[in-house]
Amino acid sequence: MRFIKFFIAIFLISMAVVPMQGIEIKAEDSPITTNHISRINDLFRQNNVPKGLVVLDKYGRVELKGEYSDEREVDRAFSLAQTVVGPKWVSPVTPEEIKVKAWEKSFSDLFKRAKVLTPPVRGDEPPGPIRNRYAIVVGIGKFIHEKQGISPLEFTVKDATNFYQFLIDPKMGGFPKNNVIFLTDQNATRNNIAKAFDQIKGLAQPDDLVTIYMSTHGTPPDKFGGVHIVTYDTKTQPREDVWYTSITDAMLKEFIENLKAKRLVMILDICFSNGAFKNIPGFLPPGGKSIGVANESEGYSVSKKQAKRILGAKDIIVEEPTYVKTEPSGSKGLDDGWGKVLISASSENEKSWESYRYHNSIFTYHFIKGLSRNNGNIRDAFYYSRPLVNEDAVKEWRDEGCTGQHPQVNATNSNWNMRLSQARAR
Repeated sequence: MRFIKFFIAIFLISMAVVPMQGIEIKAEDSPITTNHISRINDLFRQNNVPKGLVVLDKYGRVELKGEYSDEREVDRAFSLAQTVVGPKWVSPVTPEEIKVKAWEKSFSDLFKRAKVLTPPVRGDEPPGPIRNRYAIVVGIGKFIHEKQGISPLEFTVKDATNFYQFLIDPKMGGFPKNNVIFLTDQNATRNNIAKAFDQIKGLAQPDDLVTIYMSTHGTPPDKFGGVHIVTYDTKTQPREDVWYTSITDAMLKEFIENLKAKRLVMILDICFSNGAFKNIPGFLPPGGKSIGVANESEGYSVSKKQAKRILGAKDIIVEEPTYVKTEPSGSKGLDDGWGKVLISASSENEKSWESYRYHNSIFTYHFIKGLSRNNGNIRDAFYYSRPLVNEDAVKEWRDEGCTGQHPQVNATNSNWNMRLSQARAR
């Protein structure tokens, strides 16, 4: 019974509605008109979504209704709606709102499997001292489908290179070079990243520490509100393929659930930006932005709901930015930090900005500096960097519509100040 309840809970969480990615809006503020609704419904008929339709939800957003043959058809409909009104004004999807045969079947299969499978035993006991350290570092600035319009990024490979160098530096991270998988540009394909996940899963043991760092574009929010990780070979035509050819939160979740190591630090310097896809014909609404948005700097990052899906934890620890370090870096006990930690470079409704001043992403520059100043302790580095990131983003990009950039952290354990550097002699 516990097994069944667990999987039902995970399934329902994955379908959770996230009002406007965290933005509180009122229906009367909606710019959606009957013409937008008619246009979307016409596109459904023209693109083989015969029984789907959209209506306005209580927030004044476009909401999918009707019947769909499979999940791919839902994605097609969801994507078509975004091309008319933009990501901001399309409501995430839940099974209660639309009829999908595949989702009905998943419940049936769930109960069949529950009769024959025994849930894995996962203790909550803390691990012992760190034995081995493993990492995957990814930076992508060029894309095979740039001809389709994905804009290149200037400093993502440098971001990844700087983070990689911190990890393998004997005086800093001290990670064995052979334990770090480093993938950039043409080597950072979806398949190669998936293989890296499998390799680390096969190597890492309970007392080990695993670090994942990725710097690249994000996808538009999918039907469940998730922003996925664009790889070198991500496709954008047809538009819904962007979600099928990226690193999805389901892939991250599967990696985390099957990782034996009880210490995981995942750092995602990604976001969806309209500007990244503005040159792709038909990818964005006319004008290159959501209906009613003043400029095309609209962005989305990993939301708290998505972080919870990825980490798979019942209770996620989210600290307010009032954290004050109570013991000096390198003091006894900090190696005992453990759990699964997800750090994102910006808040769910923001972009992650690059800096021509630093020739890095603003977040990665300050986070690595924070690691260096704090003996590799991730919580200390996070709270050191957070106010500096916001200050610099606004200072450098105010004229481009930046009103702030606030890195976010989610953890499965309150004692999450793990050390990415080698323990120093005491």
